[in-house]
Amino acid sequence: MHIRFNGRDREFVPWRPAAGPVFGGPFAFDCETTLIDDNRPWLAPAYVIGAACDGERGVFVTRPYLAAFFAAHPANTVVFHNAAFDLDVIATAAPETRLYDRVDANRVYDTQLMHRLLTLGELGHTSQGKGESTLERCAAVYLGTDLPKDVVDSAGDPVRLCYGKWLNRPPGDMEPVFLEYLAADAAATHGVFEAVRERTCDLLATAGGVWGYVSDGWLDDRSERFGPQTHHIHLKASIVLRAISSNGLHLDAARRDELAESLRALQLEQRAGLREYGYLPGGKGSNKSLQAVLQLRARQHPSLSFPLTEAGQFATAHDALHDLADADPFVKLLLEYRETEKLLGSFVGKMAKPVLHPSFNVLTRSGRTSSFGSRFGEINAQNLPKCDAVRACFVPRTGYEFIDADYATIELGTLAQACLTQFGLTSEMAAAINRGEDLHKLVAARMLGKSPGEVTKAERQKAKPVNFGKPGGMGNETLTVYAKVNYGARLDPEEAAALSESWLDQFPEMRAFLADGTDTPAELAELLDLTRESHFASTGDPRFVQRPRHAGREGEHCPFLAMMLLKVTRDPDPTTTAGEPYSGTDCDYLWSRLDTVAAQLPPAQRKAVSARRPSRALQRAVMGLVGRAPVFTLSGRLRANASYSARHNTIFQGLAADGAKLALWRLWRAGFRVVNFVHDQVLVEVPAGTPRDRMRHAQEVRRHLIDGMRELVPDVRVGVSYAATDRWYKDAEAVTDASGEGL
Repeated sequence: MHIRFNGRDREFVPWRPAAGPVFGGPFAFDCETTLIDDNRPWLAPAYVIGAACDGERGVFVTRPYLAAFFAAHPANTVVFHNAAFDLDVIATAAPETRLYDRVDANRVYDTQLMHRLLTLGELGHTSQGKGESTLERCAAVYLGTDLPKDVVDSAGDPVRLCYGKWLNRPPGDMEPVFLEYLAADAAATHGVFEAVRERTCDLLATAGGVWGYVSDGWLDDRSERFGPQTHHIHLKASIVLRAISSNGLHLDAARRDELAESLRALQLEQRAGLREYGYLPGGKGSNKSLQAVLQLRARQHPSLSFPLTEAGQFATAHDALHDLADADPFVKLLLEYRETEKLLGSFVGKMAKPVLHPSFNVLTRSGRTSSFGSRFGEINAQNLPKCDAVRACFVPRTGYEFIDADYATIELGTLAQACLTQFGLTSEMAAAINRGEDLHKLVAARMLGKSPGEVTKAERQKAKPVNFGKPGGMGNETLTVYAKVNYGARLDPEEAAALSESWLDQFPEMRAFLADGTDTPAELAELLDLTRESHFASTGDPRFVQRPRHAGREGEHCPFLAMMLLKVTRDPDPTTTAGEPYSGTDCDYLWSRLDTVAAQLPPAQRKAVSARRPSRALQRAVMGLVGRAPVFTLSGRLRANASYSARHNTIFQGLAADGAKLALWRLWRAGFRVVNFVHDQVLVEVPAGTPRDRMRHAQEVRRHLIDGMRELVPDVRVGVSYAATDRWYKDAEAVTDASGEGL
């Protein structure tokens, strides 16, 4: 049959083994299946029929010929949209296709991931919202064509939901509309692949000046090994995360009631804490009070960036607030309360279920993963309360035990590697890690003037927030809050300043690393074309152009005028440092310059500019127009539109996340059953055995974690600790037998 898509006709025919290979290069493949089981959505549905297309022609592939079709095309690159799902469906229907071997060989692409990674490189977000990365959306964005999903068959039933009735029937029996729908999806996937690949290549070809860029040869190597924009890393991780979702976490039935009671007590404690800030979740006017609390927090911590919605309100969604949780105790408590509420709802509603299945998002802006319970309606496995009352309710299957393994201070290791390789710096941090020294004790010892061996546990604890907070550019004021929220360490401003200075003295390369600053007034002056010359032309006031030191520089951009503008956008009655009110002509000039970029602001802030209505929210929005820039990870992923803090965090967080994803793939390909993944930690289920069996399993897990990370961190020591447990504990530690060979 001839299928018309995007203005072109393509012939699609049923494929049979006698046809042999029909494609010489990459082809897209789309599966249609029986309905996904609403009660067990993590299971792969049955394969009904598939279609392959290379952009010129296509074939329909029935279930009996599935393995033969891929065997006839052993070296071709295969393209899917949501590859983790399609690969699972194909592997379930025909395991002999061995398509995961092609993933190992970097011959599988996922256009959904390609789109999300390109969006990260162009716009700075990952198209994670509902409907933002569907094939329909991608066809519209990259091909400029509609891909209708509301097609119905002769009975008026939605085609996309009714393929199950054609299971084990030949294409000749199917209504043509089902084949047309399938063929259009395959053609669209190939078209999107070609378009996104070209656009990604163009993006990377012009990114030579981005912070973190090493060289053309470096980027070519990264793209070859890890895929353009680290596509191959994320494809592998998406496959393993789907498997983790399918494996699920088993509940200890005997402790379910205890768990629910612990969660209720925790929820009451958290509600009381939120009430102290002036916010009562779910109460009358709670949304208004939440806005008031966030406004107060933003005012108290001007160095933190509290995101706004397009309507000019403070954003309250989890993704918007997530990056603030480490630095603001209210935000941290709010998000913890929400997770406890979700978790309590999950457990209360599913007490009879022996297994809970999380979902995962393979890519956030920083490069990390995230977890959520909304898709399967069960749990966020990466943000469970840390108390053992909750985590210890999760147990291995009968006859199995857990190996709980995690990286040791890996983000400091990736930071040191980036300093060495990405920025060409001599790294004292790398040297200290490779010597096996305790970085927290080193920093505390330098500040206190004692040897590392003399540092107490409390003194070491106070150094932790410095080691983990300063690399992201955290200021000393924020550091005191971060220390209390995350480490229970009380730092007064003098201690924070002293520890910060000790950190920079201990690791002098960090001064250069952190020197990637932004000059907001200078950038704002350039954006708004604020010059002494234009000020004089608008106001008739010669005070700036007549000063001798400005002679010949009248047309240069003037940061001082930008500082004036920031005051005008914030204060109803702006004054000079001497207390003199700004003149009306000065204010008119500054507002008129802001008019030229008002379209770039959220709708509420555009109205504020038009009405000449100053506020702190408007000032923040104006400042948000500048100070953002792209950044590369050492693995070769470009992130656009990142703030100063986000750029620095991306360097080491993104690299650590990529190394952990490569390690996950190694574990999965080695046959390990991974049941949870929390950034730098894996929970692996292995057969119960002797102490030596445990040690063998643990050391093999450790080896895969180290080898995966070493693909990206070859010059800095990678440490992994592990323990064998009969349930999930917060702080499990390994205990070995007298020989040291048993765990």
